[in-house]
Amino acid sequence: MKTGDIVEYLQKIVPMDLAEPWDNVGLQCGDKNKEIKKIVIALDPSTKAINYAIQREAQLLITHHPLIFSPLKRLVPFEPVGELLITMIKQDIGLFVMHTNLDSIPEGVSDALLFQLNIKSKGILSPKQFPNTGFGRWGEMPEVIEAEQFIQLVKQKLQCPVVRVIGKKEKIKKIGVCGGSAGDLIPIALDLGLDAFVIGEIKYHPARLFENIPMLVLEVGHYESEKFILKFLKEKIEDFLDKQKENVEILIFEEVSPFKYY
Repeated sequence: MKTGDIVEYLQKIVPMDLAEPWDNVGLQCGDKNKEIKKIVIALDPSTKAINYAIQREAQLLITHHPLIFSPLKRLVPFEPVGELLITMIKQDIGLFVMHTNLDSIPEGVSDALLFQLNIKSKGILSPKQFPNTGFGRWGEMPEVIEAEQFIQLVKQKLQCPVVRVIGKKEKIKKIGVCGGSAGDLIPIALDLGLDAFVIGEIKYHPARLFENIPMLVLEVGHYESEKFILKFLKEKIEDFLDKQKENVEILIFEEVSPFKYY
């Protein structure tokens, strides 16, 4: 099994065409002809994730977030991106990225988040032109619950140390979710009549603008809203490898949020 075989499969289930124009997805470094015996899956191509891949002698690191976002003007070891790229190149480890395309697909980031809350998806908040793709998902609780009870449920299910909340709603039934930064979807969530909208993060000025809306917006943290997609990716790749009768080990690197709470 080569890097190119894994890349070809992942591009079929998570098409690059679904990525936003500003995004940078796909193989960011590495040789498609490299033989693969071990793969590490992580949310971020962080120093810890790369060191983990090195320690486990992996040949490929698959992440949700890109390492290279903007065009590089230089590749030097005293800049963060350059240092990490040089390390990966020296260690002959490839990096494959699925970002906004992974956000958009069925069973993508938002579906994984909704599943973690034990809510079945009933629709997409912001559909794309491709069938069954787009940002955000919504569904309904089995029964109406109090706002405070819902907030505590979210903290428990998503393993959040803290949740920031704006908006006002006493009874919660209809729920929306979107992993990552999703403040721009709040007007859509309101139009759909959602009682609560669980997102990764929202900027200050939109939060101020929407602080009195008749819907709860729960900011759970970017990392906390997206980490559940890693298990989905592992299962998909393992299923592909089993069908190909290939013996490749898949490891998940479970990092923590870069933020510390006091």
